Amino acid sequence: MNTASFERYWIPRIMILLHVVGVTGILAGYGQYFLDFTAVNLLVNGILALWADWEERHWTWIAAFGGGLAVEVIGVQTGYLFGLYSYGTALGPMVAGVPLILGVLWWISLTGCGWWADVLMGRLQLGTESFGRKLFRALTGATLMTAFDGLIEPVAIQAGWWAWEGVNVPWFNYASWWSISFIFYLLPRQRRENIGTGFLVGIFVFFFVFLNCFPWTH
Repeated sequence: MNTASFERYWIPRIMILLHVVGVTGILAGYGQYFLDFTAVNLLVNGILALWADWEERHWTWIAAFGGGLAVEVIGVQTGYLFGLYSYGTALGPMVAGVPLILGVLWWISLTGCGWWADVLMGRLQLGTESFGRKLFRALTGATLMTAFDGLIEPVAIQAGWWAWEGVNVPWFNYASWWSISFIFYLLPRQRRENIGTGFLVGIFVFFFVFLNCFPWTH
């Protein structure tokens, strides 16, 4: 089996299998076991996505990882960016109150939602060269990122990944999430496919939809 066949055939299937097993186990009442491996699952899927996009990798994945982690540290330490919240211990080792795996989630989310924004622009037969088209991509990507965060929040709170000081997620969180994502998407970039992270974000969406629609316990 050559590398190309592994990337195109096996990586997507491994990603799907991991999440099917996970959501089945959680809905079957074993959430306390499966959710404890969230950080490991995210890391493994991040490595698979990186492998699938290896020829497309460049400095922006480092910017997404480091930038996302920095934003989270500022948010946790000050409460100014998203509101008052804190992370639990389930997501692994932390730096300044933020799990390191959050950098991976930011990278996957930014490049993955960016890939879907590019797909939409392709469907609409829009290019990416003019400022207006780049602005449209940033608007679309930021909106997808915010919707994605909206899917994650209820599951994350129930699973104990993080907790808000108030009962409900503040609207300011979503406004800041959209604004910060919008700025990230306006940064200079090279044209890349990022199909690995795009596919992974699609799987994440189905995963969180299932956990939002059916009852489960942790």
